[in-house]
Amino acid sequence: MVHPGAAMMRANSPLTRPLQLLAALLLVALAACGSAKPPTDEAPKVALWQISDNTGVHGWLLGTVHSLPRGTQWRRPAIDGAISGADRLVLEIGEPLNPQVAGEALGKLAFTPDLPPPSERVGPKFRSDMARVYKDLSLNDAQFKDQESWAVALQIAAIGGLKQGMEPDSGVEPELRKVIGAKPITGLETIDSQFGIFDALPPRAQTVLLEQVAHEAADNRDDDKDMLALWLRGDDLGIAHEAQTGFLADPELRAALLTRRNLAWADKINAMLKAGAKPFIAVGAAHVAGVDGLPHLLEARGWLVKRVY
Repeated sequence: MVHPGAAMMRANSPLTRPLQLLAALLLVALAACGSAKPPTDEAPKVALWQISDNTGVHGWLLGTVHSLPRGTQWRRPAIDGAISGADRLVLEIGEPLNPQVAGEALGKLAFTPDLPPPSERVGPKFRSDMARVYKDLSLNDAQFKDQESWAVALQIAAIGGLKQGMEPDSGVEPELRKVIGAKPITGLETIDSQFGIFDALPPRAQTVLLEQVAHEAADNRDDDKDMLALWLRGDDLGIAHEAQTGFLADPELRAALLTRRNLAWADKINAMLKAGAKPFIAVGAAHVAGVDGLPHLLEARGWLVKRVY
């Protein structure tokens, strides 16, 4: 819902920079690493899938981490070879990050007049988490006045990620944009459509999202099962397990933020492949894991999808 007169976030808001980075940090909880440090004792084994049929190879699929600790080594020869063999790069969002566009897109949807403060919207057992997050990130209810719960949740995730050293320009997508060279880059969604998915969530689901993001931010875990470690090991089963926890354990949120998007993307990729394209497709790691992940959905559409080791 649009706040009257709120075409974009105020330029002097203390949240302006995090809001502008949300385009790259969107759904960071699905594919990011918390505060983990990149392993240095073994070569990366990031999962890559080859898409083919009886006529040959038609494309490749990579699960990504949208924001990485600087210095993380994730590329391997099979990935570089696939990029060289592709005729285009397909990302979640095709356009490069534009801070003004991202801020305006969020500002158009984020406001509803007379909302209660975010700390009063969460259930009693999550209020201590909100208080801790506010303290740790130097935030307060006033900074989120009249902002819908989904927007508050995304901002907490983005600001927390920045504090932990995650920068969008150190993620997988910016590097892929560089190495793809002059080949075309297209997107499965737009920044407006991604924010629109969150804005369409019913109030209960938005509350669950805010509660779970606050809980994870307050918990600030850093263990061997974080998403970065799983991703670097190519452990898609581990990623699938992690992607069933937190807010994605809620059926309504999982359907809206993962399953329905994967189904729509699978249809677009299927059409692209049948039209003769040879894409290198890179989307958040949670989107390629599990029975509702893109490899399984593309197999259901008749393609042979095989891990490349």
